[in-house]
Amino acid sequence: MHITKSSWLAVIVAAMPCSALADDSRAALRACRAEADDAKRLACYDREADRMLAEPAGTAAQTPALTPEERFGRRGNMARDEKDKEKAEARELGELNATVAEIWTRSDGLMKITLDNGQVWSQNAPDPFFRLRTGDKVKIQPGALGSFILSGPSKRSTRVTRIQ
Repeated sequence: MHITKSSWLAVIVAAMPCSALADDSRAALRACRAEADDAKRLACYDREADRMLAEPAGTAAQTPALTPEERFGRRGNMARDEKDKEKAEARELGELNATVAEIWTRSDGLMKITLDNGQVWSQNAPDPFFRLRTGDKVKIQPGALGSFILSGPSKRSTRVTRIQ
C-alpha cells in the first residue's frame, strides 16, 4: 500500500489537536512536504509526528535524558546551555518545603542534610550559629547567582548546594 504525501499529512493533522500544531511544527511539515525523495519525505514526517506526539497540547515537552553517546563530547557552549536550562527549570518551583530526615556534621564543620523527599543538601560554608535538628521543617529558596538558601525554624539561614 502506498501512502501519498497528502494522505500522510492528513493522518498526522487528524491525530493532533489543532492547538498542538504550533507555527514551527507547521513549518517543519511544509519542509517535509517539499521533499522530493519519497523515503526522505516519509522519514521527515515520521520524525515530526514523533516530536508532536511527545508534546502534549498546551504543555512543553519533557526533554528525554541523554544517552552516553549523546553526552559524549558535549563541552563549552553546548554543555553550558544545558546547565543553564537545568537551572531555569529548578527555579520554576520557587521554593521547596520539606522536613529534615537526617543530619550529619562533617569533619570540616559542614552539615549534610537529608530531607524527607530523599534529597541531600550540603552547607556551602560552616556557620556555628545555624542550628537544625531532625524533624525540623525547612524551606529552600533560590538565591543570587544560582545559589540556594535553606531556612530552618529559627531566624537564621544558610547557603546550601544539592549533592544528591
